[in-house]
Amino acid sequence: MRRLPAAALIATALLVPAFTSRAASTAPVFTTTLLAGSTGSSEPRAAISDKGVHWITTNATNGDEKVYRSTNGLTWTPVSRPGNQTSPTTDVDVVVLPSGRVLTSELDFAGINFITHYSDDQGKTWVQSQGTTYADTDRQWFAVGPRFPGEEQARVYLLFHNLLSGTLQHNMFVATSHDGGRSFGVPVPVATPPQQDYLDLQCADSGGPSNIFVDQRTGKVSVVFGTRSSPVGGCAASPVEINVVAANRVWVVSADASKTETPGAWSPSLAVDDTAKGRITGMQLAPGAVGDDGTYYVAYPESLHDYPNYDGAAIKVVHSKDLRTWSAPLTIAPSGGTGNILPHIVAGSAGRIGLAWYHGNKDLTWSSYSAQVLDALAAHPHVVTTKLSSVVVEKGTASSLMGACIQGTAATLNGFACGRSSDVNGIAMDRCGRLLLTWPAQAGLKETDGTYVSMQVLGTRLRTTVCPAAVTQPTVVPPEVVPSTGHHSGGGNGLAATGASTAVVVIGLLLLGLGAALRRRRMG
Repeated sequence: MRRLPAAALIATALLVPAFTSRAASTAPVFTTTLLAGSTGSSEPRAAISDKGVHWITTNATNGDEKVYRSTNGLTWTPVSRPGNQTSPTTDVDVVVLPSGRVLTSELDFAGINFITHYSDDQGKTWVQSQGTTYADTDRQWFAVGPRFPGEEQARVYLLFHNLLSGTLQHNMFVATSHDGGRSFGVPVPVATPPQQDYLDLQCADSGGPSNIFVDQRTGKVSVVFGTRSSPVGGCAASPVEINVVAANRVWVVSADASKTETPGAWSPSLAVDDTAKGRITGMQLAPGAVGDDGTYYVAYPESLHDYPNYDGAAIKVVHSKDLRTWSAPLTIAPSGGTGNILPHIVAGSAGRIGLAWYHGNKDLTWSSYSAQVLDALAAHPHVVTTKLSSVVVEKGTASSLMGACIQGTAATLNGFACGRSSDVNGIAMDRCGRLLLTWPAQAGLKETDGTYVSMQVLGTRLRTTVCPAAVTQPTVVPPEVVPSTGHHSGGGNGLAATGASTAVVVIGLLLLGLGAALRRRRMG
């Protein structure tokens, strides 16, 4: 299989100023790199240390978790392989503590648990963390909070959900580490009966949590996940879905740092509710972020129709100052055509947000896009979108990429019987507010499939911090790809036109299909 060399970079073009009311604002410019030795059958994640060291975790061509390090986001070198991997999957994550400690994890099929390691020497050696190998766990997310008095390292939080047993009682769980990820405490469920978020979770075993993040000013921890409910407030009108769930609600559930280990201390906030509209808000994520000023954001896809029709979805964002009331949605990418899926979001200074997602083209191919909004809190925000490269990341309809291949009562097994796209991609932001994005191309094209990294090198940043104006940009340009292009829109239109068996029986069937399903997702 021929791959572009690791040093091959996608050229980008500096665009004209995008905001007429902001003379100093220019569209972001990205340089995109294909990671040598990586696979497109992956769900890569990204993190950046306070000192500007960039990290990516993804999968190697043999399926192992593979970790890369960079000092500028442009030139990447693999570090040593985290150990104890038996049957690794595509579910990986990475975070960096203020001390420079790197924490990385992979969901291993041997026990269906998280094999987590940390490194204090920049990836030269790894030590396995304790307290993350509970059975029947799925889709881990990590977040780093402030360091508390008497604790040597910053706190680390692990979020996951229960997979097969979720057909009996489903929940999201958070485990807290007081020693910088060396060990984690007992996981605590964040949804508590009789609260509506808990009741919703029982309607369908969720496709998993969307993410976890921490307000660095206060230490408050927030978990975001989608649920499937019905217009009458119960589960009767909802199709039974397991593992891949077409959510129609998005919840943000939060707890103060002192109460993350206290059951019942997590408070839910309903950020998005499309139950009555009959629209899907999870493809497959609806993640959140908190800005430097304490504003909360949730990004989500919104379909034109209900399950199983995911096609034609928009990407939207809502925000809240108090986790009680939420704004009207801001449209990042308009609905129509093939649609949009898989959004991710970060937030910087007040009103400044960055996003990444997949945009569907007319020929049913998909491309990786990014967006920047500098005035998300204004009455009429402006959105700048950038196509990151010409590389095809997926092929097919949105419904097929979301695993909706079986109709009727048998659709319960869609998440295990059907091929589907990746669940998760990576997004991070450095202290200056420059975006780092990572995404897999797994369209079955031998020339271009692999894990890509897009680093912002020029343009207005998401933080007003005084920083160097640009990242040093190499000049190697491969002929296979075209420059990234940016588009500006006002008023919220951001994307240019370019584009019922018993639980026991169910669990038995899921157990039979789980191994094959994980392999299918790895193979894209």
